[in-house]
Amino acid sequence: MTELKFELKPFLTKKEAGRSGTVGDFGEVTLSYPRKKWSDTTETRIELRLHGESIPETTYRSHGRSQPTLKDPLLLLDGVTVDLDFNMRAFRARARALKLTYHERAYEYVVTRAKKVGTLRRAGAEITTTRAKNPTGKGFSTFGSAAGEVDAIDLALAIVFDEVDTFDLTALGATASALNRVRNLASSHDSASTD
Repeated sequence: MTELKFELKPFLTKKEAGRSGTVGDFGEVTLSYPRKKWSDTTETRIELRLHGESIPETTYRSHGRSQPTLKDPLLLLDGVTVDLDFNMRAFRARARALKLTYHERAYEYVVTRAKKVGTLRRAGAEITTTRAKNPTGKGFSTFGSAAGEVDAIDLALAIVFDEVDTFDLTALGATASALNRVRNLASSHDSASTD
């Protein structure tokens, strides 16, 4: 495979939200998670599922308020755990990249803008997904492009992160994390001095 382009359109039902579409010769794929009422105080365990004609069954579980996040993640591809790691304290996008390991494959997932532009790379393959206005005017679609020797495993790993809140991987997310750490340190220092 040299180049592949695809579009995943959003859908919303009473019970679930997600994206679906045709990914070239890999056929139809659906990425979905149960709809939860947004809460600014309560986080629950959320499960995101990806399935399709030629794509391996992929499950991503994490804590979140209304959608999956990078907090306490568990990623399973065909029932096998994918190792995930990222440096939450780094400031540069490359340094904050999410590292994924599946069998002998090593991946890097980078978010270049807060507006959902993500790139998954491994040796010989790269997949980029971008959120943009749907040409029909109904919401925002995910537009993907893949180059190199991309296979179903690569696509599954790239697509599943499209519905994960990856704000923590962005430069703005790094700044917010640093400010939260400073604020938490200051408040813990204040409470210790009053004891």
